[in-house]
Amino acid sequence: MNDALIWAISLSAAYLIGAIPNGLLASRLWRGIDIRDYGSGGSGATNVLRTLGKPAAALVLALDFAKGVIAVWLPRLLTDDAVSSHLLFALCGSTAVAGHTWPIYVGFKGGKGIATGWGALLVLSPIATLATLLGTVILITRYVSLASILGAISGVAALIILSLIGVQPIEYTAFGAPAIAFILFRHIDNIRRLLRGRERRLETKPRPERSSYRD
Repeated sequence: MNDALIWAISLSAAYLIGAIPNGLLASRLWRGIDIRDYGSGGSGATNVLRTLGKPAAALVLALDFAKGVIAVWLPRLLTDDAVSSHLLFALCGSTAVAGHTWPIYVGFKGGKGIATGWGALLVLSPIATLATLLGTVILITRYVSLASILGAISGVAALIILSLIGVQPIEYTAFGAPAIAFILFRHIDNIRRLLRGRERRLETKPRPERSSYRD
């Protein structure tokens, strides 16, 4: 298989895998609803948690995480020259995040890419992934958006630093820069609400309320 075909297959598969709307599928199967019509209007694990509860949210989180892992691992199965394919691996990770954010299957209205990006980062750099744990510390505030943003930024920053000092391939910055741009773009409304003191905190019990705003 030539390099051009490997790149075409890998990047196309990364997007299509990333675009699988796990939150929407889970809500359909769990309760016969469209999760985007409830809570925050998002289709990620956080809104599933708010609307359907912990079991459904855990399933969606695991599946979204797996999308990132699979998207980065797939090209490794297609090429024998991993060293020259570092850029491809990185781009597959960012493409999976883009797929999750703008999924072709459901009108390009998807989630925010945190779990999918986390899965891709784990394959690219387990060391950098540890830095994302900063977000779990911030979770004590129950602001999931703040935890997601800070966790993503710290993980990507660690990846970039490790790449610049030679611990990781420099090509991996091609994952970091686009992924963080996607994630910050999708959290613009959350950032505005955080600055205004109007962001919703995570609730402990599911509340399947009709969506009053979109995040």
